[in-house]
Amino acid sequence: MQHAGLTLATLEVDGQLLRLLTASLMVVRRPDVAALDWEVVATTLPEEPIGQRPCQLVMTELVEGRLLRGDAFVVRSDEQRHVFRGAGPLDGLPPGLLPEPLPELHPSDDPEDPR
Repeated sequence: MQHAGLTLATLEVDGQLLRLLTASLMVVRRPDVAALDWEVVATTLPEEPIGQRPCQLVMTELVEGRLLRGDAFVVRSDEQRHVFRGAGPLDGLPPGLLPEPLPELHPSDDPEDPR
């Protein structure tokens, strides 16, 4: 399993900008699964909790200012802590953040295999 984390500068939930204290994005590539898993954990100034529901996230990565967006689900939210689980692809990831898995080499694919 491969994973990478990014620190976020901004986070919008369905067009509403959250007042961040800190936020991070974790992206995971699991073996034998084509799609990436991703999750956002954010701490904000006190505000109304966000109800559990599908939502659209738009984020700006802190270091390079890269814009990221994707559909997610609100897993948990209280007045300051919010967890979102990716519900599909995440657009805008830096190239090479998580390298594509190498294809498995089967014995019949090996040019040096005498079979």
